[in-house]
Amino acid sequence: MTTVQKWTGRETRALRHALRMSIRDFAEHLGVSERTVSKWEAGRDAVQPRPELQAALDTVLVRADGEVHRRFRASLGPAGPVEMPYGAVDAGAAGIHNAAAAPATGVEPLADVTAVYRNRAELTAHLPADRILEGARDVRAMGLSLNLLCQHYPDHRWHQLIEDGAQVRCLFLDPDGSAIQAREHDEGFPAGQLAALTKLNIETMLRVRDRLPDNLHGSVEVATYDETLRFNILLVDDLCLAQAYLPASRGVDSPTFVMRRRDSATGLYSVYGQVFDSQWERGRRL
Repeated sequence: MTTVQKWTGRETRALRHALRMSIRDFAEHLGVSERTVSKWEAGRDAVQPRPELQAALDTVLVRADGEVHRRFRASLGPAGPVEMPYGAVDAGAAGIHNAAAAPATGVEPLADVTAVYRNRAELTAHLPADRILEGARDVRAMGLSLNLLCQHYPDHRWHQLIEDGAQVRCLFLDPDGSAIQAREHDEGFPAGQLAALTKLNIETMLRVRDRLPDNLHGSVEVATYDETLRFNILLVDDLCLAQAYLPASRGVDSPTFVMRRRDSATGLYSVYGQVFDSQWERGRRL
């Protein structure tokens, strides 16, 4: 996976060309003006986009397919971005990096991992829900309350996404089950607090579904499960965000791994996909 330590006008131009977009289309894709893109490209190495736009460029590159990555590297030439070696962790704007790690022969770099964020606040600062879900076609999520989807993405955006063809499956921890009570105890929450939040978020997704045209109701599926909470998993097309629930630590304080599916089935993306699919089969549909 190709990574960029610091975006300048040179890298943004290479990315635009790799995506085969005009300046207008690229500007619209990033949510900036054409003048801004032109300024970046004219300034080349001397111009750096603002931090929030650096994060947006990171997201575009992470979500691009392998052919775009090849064209991007070719456009930059020998002085281009660094390929992450196996064992290194490049967290982009999160600032977690281990440059001392060495490649391992015959092993895919990082098994699909492209970034690590130390907690959920860093994740949402650099990868907000609207960027993660932009243009999504397949959304699968499981965890406790799924706040990223239910509290950070408004109903009208869900409706637009689904009307554009997205299929959504949300698997919540059962707010009336024993597993959520155990998690409340582990995280030091008053009894019923996480259950109440989860019920609210379930109602949010059911409301989104109920307000869709009848022919689109099947595009949103909601279910619950009552098993020991181990992961918060979000799979959006080729992108996967996975966060482990640690003992005596709140979920929002745990690190999040960002992965992008490769051609091989040996990476971590397929592992977390299988975890979701297995749990979904055992879930109770609402």
